[in-house]
Amino acid sequence: MNFSDLLADIDATIEDHLCDDALYSAGDDVWVPVRIMIDYPRAADRLNGMSFTRSRSVMKVARAACPDLAEGHRFQLVLSGGVLGDIYETAEAPIAEDGGSWWAFEVQPG
Repeated sequence: MNFSDLLADIDATIEDHLCDDALYSAGDDVWVPVRIMIDYPRAADRLNGMSFTRSRSVMKVARAACPDLAEGHRFQLVLSGGVLGDIYETAEAPIAEDGGSWWAFEVQPG
């Protein structure tokens, strides 16, 4: 196994254990299944003894699943039993994280 295969296995493990099912649309009403991580705002996050409040959730998705992700694209949560949940819209341009294999971005209700 080479290093690239090892990294791919790590990403697959992260998706299996930390991601939720969702549908993704680039704004053309075509929805494709993806796996996302979503971090909802807490009452107050702390940074060196100072508190701040985030108003929007932060979402992560694999760049391989959404290579052309941009502001305004939408995600819809898929709950247990295939029930469709909330729709979120990217509220800012995504940034590459974790070695460039994941997008991270704030979302707002969409």
